Amino acid sequence: MSSIDTFTHTSLYALPSKSALQAEFVGKKIDQLRTPALVVDRSRFKRNCEEVTAKAKKRGMLFRAHVKTHKTTEGTRLQVQAAGGVKATICSTMIELWKIIEDGLVEEGLVDDILYSMPVGEDKIADLNLAQDKIGSKGVIRLMVDHPEQIRVLTRFNEKEGRKQKWSVFVKVDGGGRRAGVPPTSQQLKDIIQAVLSSEQVEIFGFYSHFGQSYASDTLKKGSSYFEGEIDCVQSAAKVARDLECKGDWILSVGATPTAHAAVQEVEKAHNGLEGKLELHAGCYCMCDLQQHATSLVPDSHLALTVVSKIVSVYPHRKEAMCDCGALGVSKDTGRYPGYGRLVSPERAVGKWDLGRISQEHGTLVHRPDLPEGEFVEGQDELKVGETVRLVPQHACLVCAGYPWMYVVDEEQGKGEEVVDVWVPWKGW
Repeated sequence: MSSIDTFTHTSLYALPSKSALQAEFVGKKIDQLRTPALVVDRSRFKRNCEEVTAKAKKRGMLFRAHVKTHKTTEGTRLQVQAAGGVKATICSTMIELWKIIEDGLVEEGLVDDILYSMPVGEDKIADLNLAQDKIGSKGVIRLMVDHPEQIRVLTRFNEKEGRKQKWSVFVKVDGGGRRAGVPPTSQQLKDIIQAVLSSEQVEIFGFYSHFGQSYASDTLKKGSSYFEGEIDCVQSAAKVARDLECKGDWILSVGATPTAHAAVQEVEKAHNGLEGKLELHAGCYCMCDLQQHATSLVPDSHLALTVVSKIVSVYPHRKEAMCDCGALGVSKDTGRYPGYGRLVSPERAVGKWDLGRISQEHGTLVHRPDLPEGEFVEGQDELKVGETVRLVPQHACLVCAGYPWMYVVDEEQGKGEEVVDVWVPWKGW
C-alpha cells in the first residue's frame, strides 16, 4: 500500500438504528413528526422506477441506475428490481459503492456491475481493488476516466500490486456541460485512447456522457434534442477510438433524468450504425422534484419527495409566513421555477404559496409571483401558526443528503399521510 491510499471505513460512519426508528415512528401521522422532515412516497418511487426502466428496455436500451439521490439500501433495491431487474448501478461516492456490497445486494445477485462515476483518483485505487476482491467473480467494479494520467496510475498499481484483473473503464465524454469529461473531438480524448492501447492493465468498457444542460428543457422536443445530442457525443468519441484501432464491444451510456424521460416518451427512433450498445442512465428519476417538473416531462403524480414543515409565524401585513425549514432542509438549489419549493399541502395553499426566501433554518413563504388578481382570498387562503405544510423542493439529491433518515409513506396502500417505514441513507464519502 502507498502512503497516499485512503479507505472507506464504513464502521466509523455511525448510522441510526432502522429498527429503533421503525419502532418509534411507524404508524405516526405526518403532522406528528418533528420538522423539518423528509418524506418519500414509496408507491410513487417504485412506479417511477418501473416506468422508466420498463420503457428503456422496451426500446432496446440497457439501463443503469444511479443511487446517489437517496443513498439507501431500500431505494436501491426498488431501482434494480424494477421491470424484471437491472443489475448495473452507478455510485458517486465510495461509501455508496461499499454499502451496495456490504448490504448484500451483490451477494443476493441483484447487482453485478458497479460504476464509480467520479474520475478515479490515485488515492482510491487500493480501496477500489479491495472492493473488487470482496465481490470476486460475482460482479465488477468499473471506473470513470477522462485523463491519460488516470490510465497510467491504474497501470502502475496493477504492476506494483500484482493485480491480474484489468480495470474496466468508461471514458467520460463532455458534450457541453463542462463538468467532467473531454470533448469527443479533443486531443485529450485521443491521448486517453492511446494510453489505454499502451497499457495491458486497462480496457475500455464504453463511453459515457451526462448532459446536465438538459435541465433547461421545457418541452419533450427539447428534451429529445438533448438526448440525441448525447448519443452523437458518445458515438463521435467511439468513432475516434475505432479510428485509432481500439477494439471492443462497447457500451454507449447516455442520460440525465430529463433526457431519460425524453428517451422513453418520444416517438421511437432507430439508432442504427452505432459503435456500441446503447445504455440509458439516470438517478433522480426515482424521486423527481421541481427541476424535473419544470421540464414538462414529469407530472405531479411522479413527485415522490416532499419536505414537511411547520408554520411558526405569519405576517399578513407583508403577505408572508415563516416555516421551520431553511437552507439545511431544502438546499439552496434553484431552478426554472422561482424560489426553493412549492407547497403541495394544505390543499387551499396549492398554487398560491411558494418558499420564496431561505436562511439556514428559516423559510419565508410568499405568494406565488404569477398569481392572478383575485386568486388569493384574504382570510380563506392564509396560512396559520402551527399548521403543517408539505412542499416539493427544487432538487432532490442535495435535499436527501441533509437528513439523517427519511419517513416513508405509501399512497397506494391508503397511507399517504402515515409513516409505513423509515429509510436510513448512507453518509460519508
